[in-house]
Amino acid sequence: MKRSERKNMMRERILQTASKLYLKVDPEEVKMRELARIIGISSATLYKYFSSKDELSRAVVMQILTQYQNTIMDDLNDPTLTFPEILQRMQRFSRQAHRNVNMKTMDLFFKMYQDNNEINRLFDSRSDFWRQFVARGRADGYIADDLSDTAVFIYIDMFSQYFRNQEHMDKFKMTPQLLQKIDRELDKMFLRGLLGESDEYIENKTKPEKEI
Repeated sequence: MKRSERKNMMRERILQTASKLYLKVDPEEVKMRELARIIGISSATLYKYFSSKDELSRAVVMQILTQYQNTIMDDLNDPTLTFPEILQRMQRFSRQAHRNVNMKTMDLFFKMYQDNNEINRLFDSRSDFWRQFVARGRADGYIADDLSDTAVFIYIDMFSQYFRNQEHMDKFKMTPQLLQKIDRELDKMFLRGLLGESDEYIENKTKPEKEI
């Protein structure tokens, strides 16, 4: 095995072990020395791969989010799944994360999302993820034909980028914990807007009732 391959395997092993710990406990409680002991390497070896705890944390969050994205991309490419089923799987994953991931780790995810452009690029409207999502939604007939791609991707950016701005968080006195509480409501609003409704449907909903 080549040296580069061994290094890649060790890096992956470190990230997999660290990811499991981050999902179970407060990331601040994960110490580099203890992590090295669990893996079975020296602290010096660990620092050769990650020069600081912050660098490790960024890599862990990127790894977890990338794995999630890859799972959904696989679903989008699965012809046996309908588009609504893919949406249900996305929502189910989100609910499971809220139940099973400790709050401090969710806080770390959110902070990284606000501060790290590399992580943000995974899910902004220019990403392969959203372009494939929209293409599949259109192919299956669930994204309205009268909504242009430009409008759809602007809408996606409005949702995905809004809470990256701390001023928006402050405006509604929003914390990551409070945001999680209304996450399902935001999901519903996002999907209803993205899937669109016909003009006729909207007109019927907004027509004033006839006087009796």
